[in-house]
Amino acid sequence: MKRNEWMAIIVTSFMMLAVCLSASAKVNKTVERGMTKQEVIAILGQPKLTSFDAYGDKWEYYKMNVLTGESKRIVVGFDLNGRVVAYETKFWDDNTNSEIGSCNQRPTLPPSGVGPDGPIYYGYCLDDASFSRLYNKVKNANFDDNKFDLIEVASLGCYYSCAQTARMMRLFTFGDKQLRVLRMMAPHIVDPQNATDIYNVLTFDSEKSKAGEIIRNSRQ
Repeated sequence: MKRNEWMAIIVTSFMMLAVCLSASAKVNKTVERGMTKQEVIAILGQPKLTSFDAYGDKWEYYKMNVLTGESKRIVVGFDLNGRVVAYETKFWDDNTNSEIGSCNQRPTLPPSGVGPDGPIYYGYCLDDASFSRLYNKVKNANFDDNKFDLIEVASLGCYYSCAQTARMMRLFTFGDKQLRVLRMMAPHIVDPQNATDIYNVLTFDSEKSKAGEIIRNSRQ
């Protein structure tokens, strides 16, 4: 085969790979508060069931992970302006056609005025199943540096609760390493009003004081 033909095949392969990665990125994008119906459709597709009441519309989806075999029921709630105000994911048992249990994916927001000084940016924390997979990968990593690398990469696009952050911190024995975990995860904590969970991990008052400073600075 001629050199030019080989080059054409290589270039085409890279182009196909780029298209696949782009499509994968779109599929993996998550629904967020304030999105329009068109944006939700772009992520999840057309809903299987729809309903409405005096407060807005509700869309239901049923998704299966072809790799794990897990089925999920996803419910998206819209306000009267067609913007996302609620999102709930639950595992679904196809055999009994019923819910297995909630992923507890959407934490309750704190009352007005509660939380550290500065603006608070709320996202949606990882569901229990996804966090457990991340936690186990970090736990099973051979070296601390590898554990930190995994946490750092995951934190590029994930949000956590204080309880999840505390659980990850407990994988490390010493306070300096626990605080290092907190520095990576703090900008993605969705419920800073529950920071007591984090303080309880730390042994010394000086470490707890440093943790409070890290959390406050992460909200600015």
